[in-house]
Amino acid sequence: MQSSTPHIKLSELTQQVQAVMDAHFSAQTYWVVADVTNHSYKEKGGYHFFELVEKAERDNSLVTKIAGKAWGSGATRIKEFEQLTGQRFTNNINVLVRVKVTYHVVYGLSVEVQDIDTHFTLGVLEQQRMMTLANLVASHSDVVRKMGDRYITRNAELPLPLVIQRVAVVSSKTSAGNDDFKHSLMNNSFGYRFDIHEYHTKVQNDANANEFLQCLIDVFKSGIPYDVLIIIRGGGAQSDFLIFDNYKIGLAIARFPIPILTGIGHQKNETIADLMAHTPTKTPTKAAEFIVAHNKRFHDELLQYQQRILIKTQQLFSVQFQQLSTLNSSVVNCSRTLINEYKEDLLSMHQMVLNDAKQILYQQKNSLSFMASTLISKPRIITSNQQNNLLNLRHNLASYQKAYLKNQRGYIQHYASVIKLMSPDNILKKGFALVKVDGKIISNPSQLKTGSNFDVILAKQQIHSTVQSKTPYNENDINL
Repeated sequence: MQSSTPHIKLSELTQQVQAVMDAHFSAQTYWVVADVTNHSYKEKGGYHFFELVEKAERDNSLVTKIAGKAWGSGATRIKEFEQLTGQRFTNNINVLVRVKVTYHVVYGLSVEVQDIDTHFTLGVLEQQRMMTLANLVASHSDVVRKMGDRYITRNAELPLPLVIQRVAVVSSKTSAGNDDFKHSLMNNSFGYRFDIHEYHTKVQNDANANEFLQCLIDVFKSGIPYDVLIIIRGGGAQSDFLIFDNYKIGLAIARFPIPILTGIGHQKNETIADLMAHTPTKTPTKAAEFIVAHNKRFHDELLQYQQRILIKTQQLFSVQFQQLSTLNSSVVNCSRTLINEYKEDLLSMHQMVLNDAKQILYQQKNSLSFMASTLISKPRIITSNQQNNLLNLRHNLASYQKAYLKNQRGYIQHYASVIKLMSPDNILKKGFALVKVDGKIISNPSQLKTGSNFDVILAKQQIHSTVQSKTPYNENDINL
């Protein structure tokens, strides 16, 4: 059924639009700034499909978007862009591209990328990076400060331990760079041993920054006294490193209480994480080599100290040996002098002994000769005198024996009388008494306490009593 309303086919309309578009845009190209989204790449044929979008600066809302594509020379320029910048052509990058506007009756309006400015994208990333660094310095001057072209952080000022042994590693679970790091560290040529603790997280894409930050917090909360913390990844495109330019991660590294080393495989320039860390290295292998070299320096210092000690010891031994040699020579010389002196004295004393011995022997010989003459000439006189002495001694012993025994009997009778007078029985008969406490005779009144029991022994009676009271005694009744 045909309508009476005037009309044309859709294809006719789209052909007219295509004709207008070709007439106006076919000979024109435009440099435009936009963000890349919804990117996909068909390796077969080398086709890029994406959307170029513009967002509002104030609230990041979408202002406009258009479909984009690139192949042929455009795809070649994109490949050159990736090689020169290290940045993959992918989502969420800001680019300056030269495009041609095209219209297809089936696929609609789109732009075809013919060229891309390598410097613009890197400039945008660098601008964002410099703004982040400026904010860190301005907002956290106690943690980050800038001196000339250098950034001084609290982490960078931490002293490295003399020997690095206990190491925390933050990396991707599947990172080849982590394997390179461990292999280089554990298979070092010096035989150093390390205790490596791994903390796995995603180490690319700024969207994973919070997960990465939580991994740093986990290391801090572990309570393990790590010597250093190593952040590792094994290289990649420029956009893969955006996570290491994150403001929160940079701040966390700057104030981290354990020295942080980076080895994130970024050869072209330093990330904010590198600038905030204690020691940046270019690759995981370089990080391992730095640790080994650090320990080697300590090892070399120990060897130097050992060498110095050996040299100093040898010097001391040499000095002491010389002193001992001098002392030995002095002792030998003094000994010889003393021996010579005492040898002369001994010779003199020897002569004196000989002379004195001869004189003594001569005197003793004369005495013996005299005694011999006496014994030979007067034996009878001596015997007679000794017999008389023995008779006198015998007579005296008989006389003295009787007198001595008489005297001793008198002494015994006197002592017997005194003992009898001093016997307890006679003392008790004279009115004195004995005091017993617990069956023992006492003489010290302090042994009697008020209320205690005691016995009083008289001449014929034993009285049992109790102490009622105690008063001092003046001793007048018995004072003779």
